[in-house]
Amino acid sequence: MLKGKVVLVTGGAGFIGSHLVDWLIRDNDVVVLDNFSSGKISNIQHHLENDSFTLIKGDIMNRETVKEALKEVDVVIHQAAVVGVKKYVERPLDVLTTNIFGTHNLVEESLKRGVERFVFASTSEVYGKSENIPLKEDGDRVLGSTSIARWCYSTSKAADEHFLFAYHEVHGFPMVILRYFNVYGPRQETSDYSGVIPIFIRRVLRGEPPLIHGDGEQTRAFTYISDAVEATVIAASKKEAIGQVFNVGSREETTIKHLAKMIIELSGNNSIEPKHISYEEFYGESYEDIRRRVPNVEKAEKVLGFRAKTPLRDGLKRTIEWYREHLMN
Repeated sequence: MLKGKVVLVTGGAGFIGSHLVDWLIRDNDVVVLDNFSSGKISNIQHHLENDSFTLIKGDIMNRETVKEALKEVDVVIHQAAVVGVKKYVERPLDVLTTNIFGTHNLVEESLKRGVERFVFASTSEVYGKSENIPLKEDGDRVLGSTSIARWCYSTSKAADEHFLFAYHEVHGFPMVILRYFNVYGPRQETSDYSGVIPIFIRRVLRGEPPLIHGDGEQTRAFTYISDAVEATVIAASKKEAIGQVFNVGSREETTIKHLAKMIIELSGNNSIEPKHISYEEFYGESYEDIRRRVPNVEKAEKVLGFRAKTPLRDGLKRTIEWYREHLMN
């Protein structure tokens, strides 16, 4: 594991980023670069007085800000991005511009700086509609039409991956790519721009029915935040990871319908019944969902020695309790 390094976490005030900061700061100096478009100061408030912590309020789109953030850095963990399915649909230009050009800025300046490791937060979205389940790192990408904004996030992250593989091949750039599968847990935002778990929890804790899009038979493999963080830190540490892409996720597959019922049960609000709505009602026309999304995790287990440990039920219990304390207050 990392020790005695200076680590830059972009998007470090966000959901995954702030949990990474909590882990890394035990044995390292941590620099956070965040523009607070979705990150929250409350996620990192407890580190502000720590001499091992530096906060830079700025944007990865600004090359000078990126240079400043990288001054003393050994390791980069790049979490900053425009994320959230509703944002893909409503703000495709922001998604493409920030995720592609912002990442390119960071990669270029990290190469000049000579960083020891660059860990990139990619996504299971890059697989698109592939039906080769479980999804393998070298599997084909299957996407919808470029006229459908829903696929812009997948495209932006795939473009970043292409950049990183090219920089590794041409310049020996020490990159690692992690494709996260539906990470959830405390601190994840609960707005309609977030993921299904925090949205369901928010509604159920307020006595409202969780809204299931479509028939609810679509499946996902959800990854608890502590597992995602552990995989990321290992990827930043292990030499064998360089130049590789890894799925980070759980083998546990569940339907969205079952997820809603589990959250209702664990919250104790058993009188609530899930409500089904159409995709068009929530996302507008031309939205395409993915029926199954489950990772093949053999490569991460073999090369990184990583396996997700947290059963969905246990992770949901912890997450619901956190939201009960923070959201309802």
